Amino acid sequence: MATRAIILVGALLAAAAHPASFQPRSAPEPVPDVGELMKIVVDRYVEQEERGAELHYESRILTTVHSLDKELEVTETETRLHHRYPLEGELYEELVELDGEPLDADDLDDERERREEFIREVREREEDDDPIETNDDREIEVETLMDRYEATITGVETIDGEPCWVISFAPRAGKLPEKTRMDHMLNRSAGTLHVTQRDYGVRLIEFRIRQPTRYFFGIATLRHAAGRLDFERVEPEVWLPQRFAFAMELRVLFRTSRQQIVREWVSRERLAEAAAD
Repeated sequence: MATRAIILVGALLAAAAHPASFQPRSAPEPVPDVGELMKIVVDRYVEQEERGAELHYESRILTTVHSLDKELEVTETETRLHHRYPLEGELYEELVELDGEPLDADDLDDERERREEFIREVREREEDDDPIETNDDREIEVETLMDRYEATITGVETIDGEPCWVISFAPRAGKLPEKTRMDHMLNRSAGTLHVTQRDYGVRLIEFRIRQPTRYFFGIATLRHAAGRLDFERVEPEVWLPQRFAFAMELRVLFRTSRQQIVREWVSRERLAEAAAD
């Protein structure tokens, strides 16, 4: 789940994209119409994605997974450090450390094979001119997501000196599409979105599941889940992920699993060739 933090960004910015200007503002403005605000937010998000802003950077991402008992005490901790960088025109994450230790020979071989497979798949897609697809059903159709939610601007909050509009969202009434596991989760989720007044960047997303969600023909039930995604402005009008925290309780048959997952961008550097653009 942690590896799909960016997917959730698109999910919560999924109003229909319309051409709009998002020049930085020098002074606070009256509270705008929520529909117009989301159109602008999505437009800047789509524009950033289309020009591949994150491909200009390499980063190190530390993922920490805590397993918990029923008293919510940590029973086991696992850490993974990935090197995230552009490869064949796509972002790739290479595992470089497990639990603070360098990879052993077997793990290095596995990573080498995984990298070669990634390159092969990207080149095959380019030859076939097929769109890039994800490897599971956690992908979200960005252009339809906001059809799921009712959104309301509930106020203004300041985060690290950055004034932000606070947008609350909750599922719309009536029947909603449920084709994938992600659909089930989104249809039962509510939360808030913080959008900067300066350049309409997404600074913070918080969400929670409001009712249990069943998977695998009812065998598995996601009882509780909540998450928070923080973003940082790395250059004018470019916001990239900074931290993702997710907590969940999953019941599979007669066993309950509880985890806290934290994914942190511990370093990020602009690539030399990108700096020369």
